[in-house]
Amino acid sequence: MGENDIRIPKQKRSIEKKQRIKDAAMKLMSEKGYHTTSSNEIAKEAGVSIGTFYSYYKDKKELYKELVADIYSVVLSPMNPVSNAGNASNNEFANDSGNSSDGHPNNNTALDTSNLSIEETVYLYISIVFEGHEYQSEFQREIASLSEQSDEFREIEMSHKKHATEIFSSILASYKDELRVRDINTAVYMILTTVEAVVHDTVFHKKGKNKKAVMQELTAMIVNYLFTQES
Repeated sequence: MGENDIRIPKQKRSIEKKQRIKDAAMKLMSEKGYHTTSSNEIAKEAGVSIGTFYSYYKDKKELYKELVADIYSVVLSPMNPVSNAGNASNNEFANDSGNSSDGHPNNNTALDTSNLSIEETVYLYISIVFEGHEYQSEFQREIASLSEQSDEFREIEMSHKKHATEIFSSILASYKDELRVRDINTAVYMILTTVEAVVHDTVFHKKGKNKKAVMQELTAMIVNYLFTQES
């Protein structure tokens, strides 16, 4: 079957069948890893034939790409700026409630910065990154592992992270007259890379770490890096 022959499900039954394939793939890849999970195993776990699998995906990598896109669609959605949503608490800087009852990141922490200080904004961003990492964390661990092993897999992941860079760049640009950093683009890279590394280690290697303390200290470190003490 060629790439042009891949089916796009329209009927409810077909949509549900494709979703079973995706659910099965995420389960197996989370448990066994991408490389040790075969298309045949995914089809069997989903309760479909291998022919049905290939009617929706040309290969396992295309399925993986779709799963990564789905993950980042969920975890990055709270970073879309909103106006006057009134959903950020001023108590301890921001809402730190975690995931919603369905396991998805709690969109009550959408990035409403309209009435927030820079400390509150940074803390809110960090809380969103934490919530994102805690959603399907085992599969995200596999995404991170594959990204370290191969430039091809890293590009799959990084293509979805551009949105976070754009959002944080726009936030810093609004403070450009107060910043002590000279290069906003480089500062954004350093901040996002640091936040990603700290959150990754805290979520995936929790032993002995206090999440709230990590968030507070990370916020203070970033704000002190960005601004002079007088500000």
